[in-house]
Amino acid sequence: MLPVGHINLKAMKTTLLLLAAWLCGAAAFCQTSLSGKVVDAESGEPILFASVALYTNGALTAGTETDFDGNYSFSNVNPGTYEVEVSYVGYAKRRVDGVEVTAGKANSLDIEISSAGVVLQEVVVTDYKVPLVEQDNLTSGGMIITSDQIRNLPTRNIKSLAATTAGLSGRKKNKGREGKEISIRSSRSGATDYYIDGVRVRGEGGAATVSAARSGPTVLAGQLTAGEWSDLDNWATWTELLEEDFLPFAQIWELAPKNRYSVEVKNKKGAPVANCRARLKNSTGKILWSTLTDNNGRAELWSAEAAPPQAIELEYEGLKARIDQPRPYLEAINQSRLTAECQENQSADVFLVVDATSSMSDEIHYLKAELEDAMLRVERNLPGAELRTGALFYRDHQDDYLTRSSALSPILDSTLAFIHRQSAGGGGDGPEAVEVALKEALEKQDWNPQASARLIFLILDAPPHQTPEIRQSLQQSIQKAAEIGVRIIPVAGSGIDKSTEYLMKALAISTNGSYAFLTNHSGIGGGHIEPTAGPYDVLLLNDLMVKLILENVIMPPCSEEKSPEVPSADQLNPALLAQVKCFPNPATGPFYLRLEQDFDRVVIRNLEGKLIQEKEKLKKGDHEFNADNWAPGLYLLELHKGDEVAVEKLVVERTP
Repeated sequence: MLPVGHINLKAMKTTLLLLAAWLCGAAAFCQTSLSGKVVDAESGEPILFASVALYTNGALTAGTETDFDGNYSFSNVNPGTYEVEVSYVGYAKRRVDGVEVTAGKANSLDIEISSAGVVLQEVVVTDYKVPLVEQDNLTSGGMIITSDQIRNLPTRNIKSLAATTAGLSGRKKNKGREGKEISIRSSRSGATDYYIDGVRVRGEGGAATVSAARSGPTVLAGQLTAGEWSDLDNWATWTELLEEDFLPFAQIWELAPKNRYSVEVKNKKGAPVANCRARLKNSTGKILWSTLTDNNGRAELWSAEAAPPQAIELEYEGLKARIDQPRPYLEAINQSRLTAECQENQSADVFLVVDATSSMSDEIHYLKAELEDAMLRVERNLPGAELRTGALFYRDHQDDYLTRSSALSPILDSTLAFIHRQSAGGGGDGPEAVEVALKEALEKQDWNPQASARLIFLILDAPPHQTPEIRQSLQQSIQKAAEIGVRIIPVAGSGIDKSTEYLMKALAISTNGSYAFLTNHSGIGGGHIEPTAGPYDVLLLNDLMVKLILENVIMPPCSEEKSPEVPSADQLNPALLAQVKCFPNPATGPFYLRLEQDFDRVVIRNLEGKLIQEKEKLKKGDHEFNADNWAPGLYLLELHKGDEVAVEKLVVERTP
C-alpha cells in the first residue's frame, strides 16, 4: 500500500495518455499533420510554388503548393502510410513512398528535388584563347548625351512607378508587414495581384496576407525595374554629337557605328519580307556589310568608308534585286519590292547571356526569376510558334569556368532548369570574359535561319578586358551577329560606367538592337548610373523582355487588304513620341496613355490594318483604354498632332 499523499506516477502517466488520445480523437485537440520543406538538391535553395501531392495506395488524397520559403503543410491528416510526390517545372518528379503519419503528431518530411532528370545539353568551357585575326575597324569617333529630362521623369518615385508599371487606378491600399504599403488589383481570372511598395508579388485569389519576396535567396519575378532606349530611333541626336563626350570611348573600343544605310523589303501585297539577305557594296564590288531583314522587313547596313557605297544587293529564295546609289538613313529609307510569297510561320530563337561573376551577386537571384517568368510568358503568347530558348552564363579567364551553356532547344524546361542551377562567383578584377561569351553564343549555337527573330539578351555589370585581341574579337562578333541576323539587346546592371555603356550601345546599334538597363526604382542591388538617353518609361524587367521579344517576333499577317503604312523616319518626331507613355505594356486588359501635351487624335490598329479604336481631341493627362476583348498580338497606336505623328507599339498579352 502506498502512503497517503504519495502520487502514483505510472498511473498518472497512463491516465494522461488516455486523456490526450480521447481529446485528439474526439475534440481534435491534437492535430495530425504533415509538413516540411522542398529544396534544390544541388544548391539547397528552397523551391517556391512546387506542387506537393499526398497519395494513399496510389489515390490522390490532397494537394498543396510550397510557400515563399519552400514550406508545405497538410493539416488534419488521417494517420496512416502515404506517398508524397513533388513536381516543379524543370525538375524531375520526386516520389517518397512509405511515409508514416502518426496520430496526434506534427509529422515532418523534407524533400530534395533535382533537375538531373532533365536533359540540359549543358556545355562547360574552362579555357579559351582569342584568335589573332586581322580585321578593319568599323569607324572612329562617337558620343551621345544624357538628357536632363530624365531627372524630371514623373516615375522617379517607386510609389508612382506602380501606376506606370501596373496601370493601377483607384487602388485599394492596405498596410502589410513592417508597414509596407500593399496595393491590390483583381484580374479577370479571379486571382489577385499584390503590389508591395510598388512591386508586384504573386497572389492567390482571395489571399489575405503576402510574404515579403526579398527574404531569401529564391525570389519572385516582377521586382527588378528597367528602361530601354533605341539610339536607332533617335539617330539625329546620335549623329549630331558624334565628335564630343563619347569620343574617347569610341577610340578605346574602336567601335563607332556612323555611316548608316537602311533598307526595307516588302512583297507585292505590302507585307514585310523577313530574312532577305542584304549586302552593302562599294564601287569595287567589296561587301561592306551583310545582314538579314527582320520581322518588319528592315535591315541596317554600315560602312567604314568615307566614300558613298555603290549599291545594296538583295537576295531571297532565288529572287534578287538591286538598289543603286543608296541614300543614307537621314535622307531616306531605301525600299524594294520582291515577288515573294507571304510568310505566315512565326518562330524565334532567344538566347540569354548572363554575367555570373561575384559582382552580380546582388541581382542574379532576381534576374533568374525575371528570366524564367519572361520565357514562360513568351511561350504562352506564341501558341503554335517554334520557340527555342537557350542560355549561357560566363565568368572570367582565371575562374573555375569560363562559360556554362544550355543549347538552343524547343524544350523550355531545359533552359529554365539550367538557369535555376546557376549562381554568382569568381571574377574580382572588374572586367570579365564578355568577348568569349558573345563568340560562343554566336558561333556555337545552331541559329534558325528561318526564324522571324534571333535575339541575344546580354546581361552584365562589367566590360570585357581592353586588349587589341579582345577588341578584334568583339568586332568579329558584331559582324557575325549581323551576318546571321542576330539582334543583340544588352541589359546593363549595377556598377557599369560610361565606357561600358558606350560599348553596349555600339553593340546594340550595329546589330539593329536597342539598349536596356536596370534602374534604381526597385531598390535592389547596387547603384545604377543614369542612362545616356532621353525620357524613357520605367517598366518591370520581365515585362520589358516580353515586350521586346514579342515586338521582334510577331509579323503582320499577309492579306489582300493593304496594311497600314507606318510613318517613315522623316515623318516621325522623336520629341513628340517622348510626350507619350503607354502603360502597362504588355497589357492584358485596361491600359493607359499618359500624354504630356494635347493631341488631335489617336488611331489604334492591329497589324492587319483593321481599325480597332479611334479617339479625337485628347487633352494632356491620362486616358484609359481597354484591351479586354482584343486578340493577343501587336497593335500600333498612332498619335496625331497637326502634320506630325508619333507611333507607339502595344503588346496585348494572353492571360494564364
